Amino acid sequence: MRPSIIPNFTTSANGNVDMAELYYLEDGGCPRGTVPIRRLSEEDLVREAMFSKKRVYNQTNGPTVGQGTHFAILQTASSPDTPKYLGVQATFSVWNPQVKETQYSAAQITIQNGPQSLQTGWMVNPTMYKDGLTHVFIHTNVGQSNCYNVYCSGFVSVRSDLPPDVTIRGYCEPGKRPSLVFKFYIYRDQASGNWWLSLTEQNIPIGFWPANIFTNNLKNYGTYVSCGGETFSPLDYPGGYPLMGRGQYPLGILDQDAFATYFDIVNENYEVIRVNLDDTDRFEDTNKYKLITDDDNKYIFYGGYGG
Repeated sequence: MRPSIIPNFTTSANGNVDMAELYYLEDGGCPRGTVPIRRLSEEDLVREAMFSKKRVYNQTNGPTVGQGTHFAILQTASSPDTPKYLGVQATFSVWNPQVKETQYSAAQITIQNGPQSLQTGWMVNPTMYKDGLTHVFIHTNVGQSNCYNVYCSGFVSVRSDLPPDVTIRGYCEPGKRPSLVFKFYIYRDQASGNWWLSLTEQNIPIGFWPANIFTNNLKNYGTYVSCGGETFSPLDYPGGYPLMGRGQYPLGILDQDAFATYFDIVNENYEVIRVNLDDTDRFEDTNKYKLITDDDNKYIFYGGYGG
């Protein structure tokens, strides 16, 4: 199964970056016509529940998330004329911040309308993934579904060899060029009403959120999108905040910072439009993390030491 039409997203190809790759499942994955289904134990569900969150938009204060979640993001500004976003994409440099058990560090794009939201990006989460590698992740917050990856109903995988929590191969190293980057897309199929997740420069469809799980709000369009870094650490955790991005405040230097670029939306005419970073709101809920943009408004640099 594939989307009926894919937006004409822009390419990330240039001399400053190289494309990170995915670890496909061995031997081509599952038999043709089937998809991988992760066996979840009760312990797995308890672990995932620690990180699941509800996200509520406040036009003044930005997104409100579960306790222990922190962010440095840009978010499309509120407007008297309600925008209608049918998709969002961004290209992120891939890093592997070292985080401790029960913490995570992520780079993410989100599309939201009211309390409903869809999110994707990369994440390091030793508790949920049971390793210290950098993985793709999705987060679903629609109706009764509020979870990461496939820990609850709501997301339908279509690839036998690429689950939505697939591992990303390789990551950036400070001072080394070209930077390794990875592309993420979420967009609405106008024919079916399904919201699709695609990955990589080749825009590979991984799966979709069916139209019938949306009761209102995000069923037809999003009203704002965001892009940046996010972390989580339990409030009572003695180790403090985890690293974000590279693990330092951004300097505005490609081979030194975690960054996002090609932050685009799909408008109601199904045109891909670059987000004007001058027309976004910046949200940093703690001084542990910072976000800056370059003079040409092409790059979003973010990160922090945590601690």
